[in-house]
Amino acid sequence: MQNRSPLLLFLSLMFIQTSLTFGQKNEPTTGPVFNDVGAVFSIADLDFLPDTSKDLKAIFDIDRKQTDPSTSNPIISSLHRYYNMHVRYGVPKDKIHLALVLHGSSTKDALSPTVYKEKFNTDNPNRNLIKTLSEIGVDVYLCGQSMSSMGYSKEDLLPEVKVALSAMTVLTAYQINNYALIKF
Repeated sequence: MQNRSPLLLFLSLMFIQTSLTFGQKNEPTTGPVFNDVGAVFSIADLDFLPDTSKDLKAIFDIDRKQTDPSTSNPIISSLHRYYNMHVRYGVPKDKIHLALVLHGSSTKDALSPTVYKEKFNTDNPNRNLIKTLSEIGVDVYLCGQSMSSMGYSKEDLLPEVKVALSAMTVLTAYQINNYALIKF
């Protein structure tokens, strides 16, 4: 019986250690650029990372509508994630060049607080997302065709939003200038 005690103790400790390891979960965290939005997972032992000496240039094509007007558009916050993720892994902020164009169903995301409240009876949950992106240098465009088709004018928009002839025009111009298209 005495010979079994050390073995049982060892097996018990191994079981506890294994259980604790399986219980650990990689949780997404924010930062280092945006601390309130843009949570990303930390990944160990990566096989591919971007060349930190090169510029990363991307244009996000956003046309997704949230069915709940009190909920923010998760595609807009993808740009926050892009910054947090790449800066966290060594890309300097000044090497990241992003733009976004809202059109179609996401046109409403560009509305001013007053117009949004009148239309949806709630605050625009995308206001701060768009503002913080603009403050870091992201160009935010709205498709003029979508804006007009939905009956809005430039005066109805957030001040950070620029009106373009069309989303197609913005996407073409940015891609001609070597911006990668990101479409979810």
